[in-house]
Amino acid sequence: MSVKMQRRLFTLQEYHLMGEAGIFGEDDRIELIEGEIVQMAAIGTRHASCVNRLARRFSLIPEDLATFAIQNPVKLTDRTEPQPDVVLLQPRADYYATAHPVPSEVLLLVEVSDSTVDYDRDVKVSIYARSLIQEVWLVDLVENCLEVYRQPSPNGYSLMLKFWRGQQVAPLAFPEFEVSVDFILG
Repeated sequence: MSVKMQRRLFTLQEYHLMGEAGIFGEDDRIELIEGEIVQMAAIGTRHASCVNRLARRFSLIPEDLATFAIQNPVKLTDRTEPQPDVVLLQPRADYYATAHPVPSEVLLLVEVSDSTVDYDRDVKVSIYARSLIQEVWLVDLVENCLEVYRQPSPNGYSLMLKFWRGQQVAPLAFPEFEVSVDFILG
């Protein structure tokens, strides 16, 4: 006789309560994805270097135009709170001290991927589209390219552009702010 196993999905409130209760360690690299607590991959040196370069470049955007966050939570739904590598946010006077950003406040979200590229592309980018995040960049360190996702809908992004070494790209929110793919990839 076969027994059907059921998974226990968590809400964002339960997830935060577990953190407050000390169930997760300070150094645990986890995020809540569609009710599941997912362990994030360790950050390798190339991944970290790419995030550092993006942080350096985006730090040049005036703070009255955007706040940038590095590996901080974004509340997408009551069951999903990922920690993308880099996010450009609408400026807020409290610098997001009172609440994590929500999709309408995200100007650009960037995931840097090496060992998790398939998961990031197939799972997380789809969630970002359903959440109507206007623009997502997926830095694919395996293929050495940048995938840019725009025009979100509940069914995915209508537009995906690939940029390679030697090319420039600019976020929709800052079209004059070009970034070299060579600089992003290192």
